[in-house]
Amino acid sequence: MSCRLRIPLRRGFVLRSPQPLCTPVSPKHMVHTAASTPATPAWPALGPVYNTESNKLTELVSDELKLPRFPASADAIVPVDTPRQFYGLLKIMQAKERIFIATLYIGKEEKELARYLYGALLRRPQLQVTILMDAMRATRESPKSVSSASLLSHLAAMFPDQVDIRLYATPLLRPNSFKSRLIGKRFNEGFGLQHMKVYGFDDDVIISGANLSRDYFTRRQDRYVMVRHHAQLADYLNALVLLICRFSYALQYNGNMALLERIKKNLAVMDDESDEIAAMHASPFSLTWDGGVGLLNVEDADGTISSSALWQSMTKFPERDWARLASHKLHEFTARWYERTQDPANGPTRYNTGASNDTHIVPLLQMGQLGITQEAAMIPYMSRFLGAFRLRDTDKTQEKATDATYPYTVVDITSGYFSLSGVYKSLVLSPNLHAYAENPGSVPVCFRLVAASPEANGFFGSRGISGRIPAAYTYLERRFWEQVVQKNLARPLPGQLATALPAEASQEGAPPEQYPVPTIELREWRKYGWTYHQKGVWITPPSSSMPSVTLIGSSNYGARSEKFDLECSLLVSTTAPKLRKTLQKEVLEMRYDARDVIDSAVFASPERKVDPVTRILTNLFQYML
Repeated sequence: MSCRLRIPLRRGFVLRSPQPLCTPVSPKHMVHTAASTPATPAWPALGPVYNTESNKLTELVSDELKLPRFPASADAIVPVDTPRQFYGLLKIMQAKERIFIATLYIGKEEKELARYLYGALLRRPQLQVTILMDAMRATRESPKSVSSASLLSHLAAMFPDQVDIRLYATPLLRPNSFKSRLIGKRFNEGFGLQHMKVYGFDDDVIISGANLSRDYFTRRQDRYVMVRHHAQLADYLNALVLLICRFSYALQYNGNMALLERIKKNLAVMDDESDEIAAMHASPFSLTWDGGVGLLNVEDADGTISSSALWQSMTKFPERDWARLASHKLHEFTARWYERTQDPANGPTRYNTGASNDTHIVPLLQMGQLGITQEAAMIPYMSRFLGAFRLRDTDKTQEKATDATYPYTVVDITSGYFSLSGVYKSLVLSPNLHAYAENPGSVPVCFRLVAASPEANGFFGSRGISGRIPAAYTYLERRFWEQVVQKNLARPLPGQLATALPAEASQEGAPPEQYPVPTIELREWRKYGWTYHQKGVWITPPSSSMPSVTLIGSSNYGARSEKFDLECSLLVSTTAPKLRKTLQKEVLEMRYDARDVIDSAVFASPERKVDPVTRILTNLFQYML
């Protein structure tokens, strides 16, 4: 016999369940498959790679891991420079057919953004809006204050045929369960989050690591790339968001419906600070599980997005033990899109733009709790690719004649929360990539790492235990650097290569470079009044000064991203000089504010001393950082 549990919370939320809530989901329900830990692949034949062949990496990853690869024109890819530009590119009012958003949370102060969504929905009755957030983070402030959920819940009530708002909860913790209440709101987020950052408007998509809140629009440095007019990639990402929505909670407005009717009639003349608007944003809400059958839209047979009303039946996800089914559906999703991108001519005509395909895009999903490990599985192929670079004879001649290019491969890696997972450490510390003497003809690889300084960490100055987080990352940085020193990888690159002048050293405003050039370099980003949240990988091939491969998305490259959170990144390779120049500009601007070179002497200084309690806590919970 089933029961219906209703827990009312003033200005908070109610969890309605068609099943008894007796025990929280346990770790045994996590999906553990052979794919959960990437095995060492059986290497395909990979001959020498030269600096004009960077698309070989995306081709290799797509072919070997059976992942979709989207051809694109470099002109369609637009990196965004500043937080203010990012906010300006959120094309809410310009969208005609669809808006799909996946983010950790939307800032509770973003009343203007909520008003824009309302205005767009009112102006265009055909507009479909799907918003996916994390259940724990989006409800953290409720019921005591406004939260992401309370800020937006009225939209689904005002526009029931246009708006879906879903909140994802890790299979390890259900919202408002006894276990989640026992752990506490600030700590249960460590068990896994919806961390993807995808912002889609019709056929334009922004991929980022930024959330939609005031700090990210003003003084928190992140990274953002817009892909314009790419219908197939937009459909893929929209379908991905809809699939995650199927095993997420539906957000329902539980406030005063008469209040909503008054506001809907008079919103154009109402002030955002009015009592009625404040009451609407603080209204109670509930999280309801429908197993995905209540979604307004679904992925159609050809990959386009259509109304769910056209489908007679859909698999309903159970509220408990859904992780294995979700894993199965995600694997099916990837296989389906891999087949579609193998022969683009078979897709809808709007996918065929006729544009130059000088750029390749491979989406990488990392959802460790659901057995999806595409990003982690990609790293061994990246290592193989880096080790295959060779200099042509003409490259060697050019290298001796000019200082305009690197005579070695450069890999720039940055993360605002620097805690490299095992697979990323294996890349940076790889003996194969640094064993020049044993590999005649191989090209040296220089890894340049940028982390946030303690002052640029978003938790700097926080009260309580979260105030220890900057010191925890210092401790993790120090432990990583000890491995670098132990393996003698702080040494200069071999021979005359170590004194070659990098291209940016001669450019105005470029950061000072170390000479001789080290094999692995660690720096910290610092800018007065700003915090650092950027993440990315850039590969600059030998005999070149401009990156030709980049990785962008939500992943922080740490153990938590690998094992707990839902992440989505794009692996992008290009042969287009214009886009490569733009990627070079990204690296230069990042390094301009990363002037502090970090080494053993810095970690030994008194101001970098980490207290014993923080060290113990970091060792216990490092996989949740």
